[in-house]
Amino acid sequence: MQGKRLSVAYNWDPAMIEEIVKNDYPVKDLYASAQQTFIGGGRPSSVLPETTEATIKDQIRQMHDNNIEFTYTLNAPCMGGQEYLPKEHARMIKELQWIANIGCDGVVLTIPYLMEIVKKQFPQLKIRVSTIAKVNTVNKAKYFEAMGVNSITPDVMINRNFKILEKMVKATNCEINLLVTDGCLYECPYRLYHYNLCGHASQLNSNPDAYYDYPVIGCSLEKLSKPAEVMKCRWVRPEDLNEYEAIGINSFKIGGRRLTTEKIMESVKAYSDEKYEGNLADIVEGFTFATGGVKDDPVPDQADVQGSERKPKIYIDNTKLDGFINFFKTQDCAANCDECSYCEEWGKKAVTTSKISADVFSIYLESLHERLVTSQLFSTEKHGREAGRKKRRGN
Repeated sequence: MQGKRLSVAYNWDPAMIEEIVKNDYPVKDLYASAQQTFIGGGRPSSVLPETTEATIKDQIRQMHDNNIEFTYTLNAPCMGGQEYLPKEHARMIKELQWIANIGCDGVVLTIPYLMEIVKKQFPQLKIRVSTIAKVNTVNKAKYFEAMGVNSITPDVMINRNFKILEKMVKATNCEINLLVTDGCLYECPYRLYHYNLCGHASQLNSNPDAYYDYPVIGCSLEKLSKPAEVMKCRWVRPEDLNEYEAIGINSFKIGGRRLTTEKIMESVKAYSDEKYEGNLADIVEGFTFATGGVKDDPVPDQADVQGSERKPKIYIDNTKLDGFINFFKTQDCAANCDECSYCEEWGKKAVTTSKISADVFSIYLESLHERLVTSQLFSTEKHGREAGRKKRRGN
């Protein structure tokens, strides 16, 4: 059996490579992309670090010199049909050719058509199916395997469904690469819409004003008011990786391409050591607008949210969660969640926040939400958003 391997988000800071090598962390590959790409990815370009083609080439060489692979993320769930227009199709192929030429080891994809193109035209590139593709059954995993993919990051919503994950491992020859740092709501109603927004907002032909973090507003309100929802999120504790290794999963993905090196490395250390004694919300994503990003949000209202939320920060005491995972080995959460109080009881035990600050922040979010759904935001906001962007660019 292979040992544990980590696939880690990269922010184009070479200090990360040095830290990984110095500490001998079990990182098999780093993944990232340019700030904008023609195909697009899973994060809006506004929150990603800037880089250059020369920097990307140089740092891939540095990774290879240290036996670390590089995987290029092109996991937007939609290209708006641009892939079927001759000129745009040619641009897409040119982008894939550049990725192959600079020495990338693989690509992360969501769109099946692109997987077949890469398999046929760029066979030197390994293909990893993104979690955005929502692979949540054995049959779906086998369909992607038949397309020639090498690795699958399953839908995070089955992270605690050991029965499906174990059968997926046994039924395919693909590496199952589990995303362990995802803090989205369990069966989040905003998730597909959010990824579509992010995908389009990362593409070269996108309008920078055509993105707003509406999904995160609703998500944050739920978590701030209901500790049970925090526990239902499908994150995986560092201490529980052994439970997945026992069913044949040895590859674990750490998210956070928009985060600082310090934040990413805190997660890498915790999952390498399989031990963490602090706030679990500090090493997973999805519990805050402001989790140590490399740059400020360019939208004024959202930037204001980041500055106002620090006091009510959710605290998940990881030292109180020993044994939490065991319940899920035999449960059918998708069918029984409404009848069960398990996560509610653990939430009372392990999740805290400053109530007064949380209430104040919730009122702020509710006000922003109201302005969105009543369209008030758009009667005056366009000028404000443009002014905010110019101010941040120094114009």
